Amino acid sequence: MNRTTEKAVYRVFKLIRLLNSTPRRTVKQLAPVVGASESAIYRDLELLEQLGYIVDKDEHNRKFLQFQFQKGNQSVLEPDELFFLQDHLQQTAGDSPQAQAILHKFDLNLSMIPLADALPQLHTTRILQLIRTGIETRSCLLLKNYQSLSSGTSNDRHIEPLEITEDYRYLIGWDLDKDRQSQFKIARITDIHFLDQKVQPQRVASPTDLFGLTGDKWMDVKLKLSTLAHHLLVEEFTHSRPYIKRRRDGVFFEGQVRNWKGIGRFVLGLPGEIEVVQPEAFREYLRERVKGWRY
Repeated sequence: MNRTTEKAVYRVFKLIRLLNSTPRRTVKQLAPVVGASESAIYRDLELLEQLGYIVDKDEHNRKFLQFQFQKGNQSVLEPDELFFLQDHLQQTAGDSPQAQAILHKFDLNLSMIPLADALPQLHTTRILQLIRTGIETRSCLLLKNYQSLSSGTSNDRHIEPLEITEDYRYLIGWDLDKDRQSQFKIARITDIHFLDQKVQPQRVASPTDLFGLTGDKWMDVKLKLSTLAHHLLVEEFTHSRPYIKRRRDGVFFEGQVRNWKGIGRFVLGLPGEIEVVQPEAFREYLRERVKGWRY
C-alpha cells in the first residue's frame, strides 16, 4: 500500500468514527477535523454508501451513520441473531445462487457491526495511551482540532499534560496558549501530536473539584435538587454520589468546590430544578451571570 492510499484509508476510517460518535457535524465541520477538503468528504460519503453504510443527516444537515440495533426490540434482528441465521444458511445453502447472494449480504453487513461500534472506543483508548506517554515522558502535547462547546469551534491547543481524572473522562493540563490550568474532555480530543518542548519541572496539577475546576480555596456549597437534577448530577459527575444527602424535606448536594464556574454551569443549565441553599456568594455569582444573558 503506497503512502497516498494509506492516507485515504486512514481518512475514511476516521470519517466512520466521527459519523458514529457525537457531536454530529456538517460536511463543512467534518472537513478540518478529518483533514480533507469538503469535496473529498462528499466523495468519501458516497463511497461509504456504496459499501452499504446508511449515511443520514438531521435537520441541521449534520451527518451521521444510521446503524443502531435497539436491544430488546422484538421487531429488530440483533447482531447475534444475524450471525445465527448466517451460520444456518451456510449449512443449508448448497449451490443455490440466491442463497449465495444472501450470504454475501450477510458478510457485508455483519462485518460493519464491529467496525462502526468499536471505532469510538478504540480511538479513546489510543488517545488515553498517548496522554499517558506524554505525562510519563514530561512531553508537551498538541491537541489537534479540540472541540470547544463554549465557542462551538475546533482549535489546536498546546498543553503541558499533568494528570488524567479518576473517571478517565478529562485531561488536566496547563494551557500554554492561555497560560492557565484547564481541563480537556477526552471524548472531544480528535488527535494528539507530541511537541519537542518539555513540561516545566515545577508544574503540578492544582486540586480540582467535582466539576473539574480549580481555584485558590475550597468553598462550601449546599443545593436542594429536584429528581431530575439529582439524576443528572450523579450521571454526569459520578464522584458526586458521596455528597448526596436524602432528608425528609428533599435531596441535597452538600460538598465543596474551588470555583463557581463549573457548578454554576450545572445549576444554570437546569432552571427551576435546583435551589441554592447556601452560600450567598454563589447566589450572587449566579445573579451576575444571568444579567449577561441575551434572550
